[in-house]
Amino acid sequence: MSTNACENVSGKGNSRRVKSGKITSELLQKIKASINILEVVGEHVVLRKSGANYVGLCPFHSERTPSFSVSEGKQLYHCYGCKRGGDLVTFVQEILGVSFPEAVEELADRAKMALPPEWKATGSGTEPNAHRSAQRERQSVAYKLNRFAAAFFHQNLTHLRPASEYFGNRGVGPELIRGFYLGAVSEAWDDLSHYLVSKKAPLDMALELGLIRPSVKSPRAGKAVGYFDLFRGRVVFPILNLRGKIAGFGGRALGDETPKYLNSPESLIFHKSKLAFGLFQAQKHIREKDEVILVEGYFDVLALHAAGFQNVVATCGTALTSDHLNLFKRFANQLTVLFDGDKAGVAATERAMEVGLDHGWVIHGAQMPEGMDPDELVLGHSTGGKERMSKILENAQPLLDSRIEDVVQSALSEGANSEKLTQAIKKIGTWLARFQDPIGKEVRLQKLEKRLGLSKKLIQDVMTTQSAHLTRSNPQARATPEIQTRKPQTKMKATDRILLLGVVSGNPYVQILLEAKPNLPPGATLQDLWENSSAKEFIAQLLMRPGLIEKMREVPDRLWNVLEHELGNEIGDGLGLEGGLDGSVRSVITEALLSQNPPVDLEDFKGAVFRGLYQLWARFSQRVKKSIAEAEVKKDADLQMRWMKDYLDVQRKMKEFTSFYDEE
Repeated sequence: MSTNACENVSGKGNSRRVKSGKITSELLQKIKASINILEVVGEHVVLRKSGANYVGLCPFHSERTPSFSVSEGKQLYHCYGCKRGGDLVTFVQEILGVSFPEAVEELADRAKMALPPEWKATGSGTEPNAHRSAQRERQSVAYKLNRFAAAFFHQNLTHLRPASEYFGNRGVGPELIRGFYLGAVSEAWDDLSHYLVSKKAPLDMALELGLIRPSVKSPRAGKAVGYFDLFRGRVVFPILNLRGKIAGFGGRALGDETPKYLNSPESLIFHKSKLAFGLFQAQKHIREKDEVILVEGYFDVLALHAAGFQNVVATCGTALTSDHLNLFKRFANQLTVLFDGDKAGVAATERAMEVGLDHGWVIHGAQMPEGMDPDELVLGHSTGGKERMSKILENAQPLLDSRIEDVVQSALSEGANSEKLTQAIKKIGTWLARFQDPIGKEVRLQKLEKRLGLSKKLIQDVMTTQSAHLTRSNPQARATPEIQTRKPQTKMKATDRILLLGVVSGNPYVQILLEAKPNLPPGATLQDLWENSSAKEFIAQLLMRPGLIEKMREVPDRLWNVLEHELGNEIGDGLGLEGGLDGSVRSVITEALLSQNPPVDLEDFKGAVFRGLYQLWARFSQRVKKSIAEAEVKKDADLQMRWMKDYLDVQRKMKEFTSFYDEE
């Protein structure tokens, strides 16, 4: 949620204008009001009525008993298990792994509402407004054309028997065909081209997207003029982005044509280094398992999905890139590479390991039998393919460790010489030079020291040399920032949580909090009772606006609009529309607003206030002790005596709260 979304315009009335790249609260609320949160959540969660709310299994973590609650009246959701919660925009952000602007665009498209010309999504923001507006319109046309072409390809399977039989022979049944919207193109040169002409589709855009190509041959009578189909004679795999829009296609030849696999060219919506086949379908399962399984081929993805391994994706005809890692890190903390067992697959696995090390991620590797593809293993004629695959994935190890072990074993094997050991140390040194985790690096250095009988300093010297070589050969490699990991749901301390639940619930909790103000140590404020920085900032602003809590409770369906309008300027990106509150704070707020009863016992709240006061006085006591020590160093006896008196006063004050203080 972006900050400063609205600003007053000098002049008449209360009209507001949109800053570049922002959205007014009024427009955002209009978009949200036109979409029921139950409809959106219901596409990902099976909901059933339970009292005033709806409940279901949480889509953000694995559970057997429903703890995910949605309020239709308040248009909010909250999970009592993983503590995620928020409104419609937040849900779209989290379920699709997209930014706030992308979530707004998704909802605006769904509501069929136009965003203002000033709106910008993920671009640099330097283009003129008119250019951004035109670019959005072109992207919209491009996605629509790809969807139109995908429907044509999918429908072709009903009469292109060789294509449907090919899918069947590869173990791809009707359910997978529907789930991945697979299709096919005939052997004819211009079936799609002719279809696009007949439907008056924009051929210039079809050319740009790579659906068709200019033909150097004379057209046949009655056919499209001057074009041929890029994917003719192939089965087709639509490649979706995180919003479920078709960004491009992959095609596999039915015969011996080359290349065997063909992908859409780079375009305004297709960037293969930032896309992964199957990721849209796998998102839920990746979150549940906190793991992405990466394979090489599209059929590998389909075969593993069919066998129940649904957290599987494939790159789109390109090697693993840092963009892929950033993409995967939105959903999981572990990446397991499951490439073919041939030489090319082994080499690709090692390259993936090095890319991961360069960007702060130790990638796991699962060892396939030599010369076998994942789809051959799972769907082959041999029995027990699924069980064998399960075992292979269970035995996945950090690639860095397995590769180091392979090199060490080779260097220490019978017949190995000093030169072989030298090369092994250099290779390991290169990998460790890329490794960004100092603790993990130290652990491995100690193991190598014992295993090889060499000093750790020697290996470190090799690492320094190899690091310098890497920097010279690829200056950007060492300057590449560490990839952003998926932010886990922040754990809020029990005292912070109880205090926040109470304050958001209004009186009598707020009154109890205000009555604690005279008991604060010098220089402390009520918000200092919280340790969570986001909660502290949020409370500071709430206390400055006594009526805001009531306003939040009166219109919970407009909660984030109210907060952004009232607090956006002060709290900045921590609360504004684009970034959203810290996840733990947002979760507590939605929990309090969804609760039918007081969410926290009054005595528990009083106890939390006293625990907070005790902690503040304890910290103040430490500062006084430090001042006593400084006065002693200065040999200032009068100052030391004054500080000693203050220290005794502080100790007496702390005793007022000791009986209420419970160690957490």
